Order: sequence, then C-alpha cells, then structure tokens
Amino acid sequence: MTTADLSITSATSDDPRIRRLVRDLDADLASRYPHDTGGTGANLDPAIRFLLAEFDGRPVGCCAIQPFPDGATELKRMYVTPAARGRGIARRLLDEAERIATTLGHPEIRLETGIHQPEAIALYTRAGYTIIPNYPPYQHEPLSRCYAKLLS
Repeated sequence: MTTADLSITSATSDDPRIRRLVRDLDADLASRYPHDTGGTGANLDPAIRFLLAEFDGRPVGCCAIQPFPDGATELKRMYVTPAARGRGIARRLLDEAERIATTLGHPEIRLETGIHQPEAIALYTRAGYTIIPNYPPYQHEPLSRCYAKLLS
C-alpha cells in the first residue's frame, strides 16, 4: 500500500464505514484507558464533517472536523486501522482536514488526545501543533492533552 493509492473522501457520521471505524477507535481507546468512564469527548455536533480514507475500496482511516463557536474548528475521531498504520495515512487525513478547515475560513484547529497515545502526540507535534491548556470539556481530564495550530 502506498499513500498514492489512497483515496480520501467526505462521509457522513451515519455512513456504515465511518461507524465501524469509530467503533474500532472506541475499542482502541478503551484498551489504552481501561479505567476511563467514557469521558465527555465523544459528543459530536451535527455540523461535523468526516473524512474517510480508503485503500483498494477498504476503509483504513477517518477523522472529522467540528466547528467551535469562536470560529476555530476541532479535529475529532482521528483513527487509522492497525494494519494500515505507519504508511502516512494519518498525516494525509490531517493535511486534508486542515485544508478543508482553511477553505471554510477557520483560523485555527484544535484537538484533544490522550497521554497514552504517543503516536498521535508525535504526529501532531511534527505537524506543527503546540500544546495548549485543556479546553472544555477536557479541562479537568488528567489523561487529556490539548493542542492547537493556526491555519494560514
């Protein structure tokens, strides 16, 4: 698999491929944070825009952007299947999410990830995201880390 063979398209939150990937993401997070009670991070706004990454017709990853009331946007539900990791798919999804956010006029993109997700933290740091104070609803979550990036 090469990222040149990868397609990234828009999808809705009720698309069965997205629903399956989000279920897989939730299972991955449950294994990393076994004592978490579910938190508050899964709330999705109706205005959320999902991206679906597919290779050879198979869903291999997803992410979404969700607008903030202050004009920024939040990156949500970033996930790449274990078999597809290490191939630059997450970076391609992130680049596309940033491109769409910029096109929609959002000046900044924010995100929350967990301290037990070093690969995610490395991706975001390499992509120019900087750590910020945890924003609601994550402000009292000790296992959460929030990041932001200004978009041009």
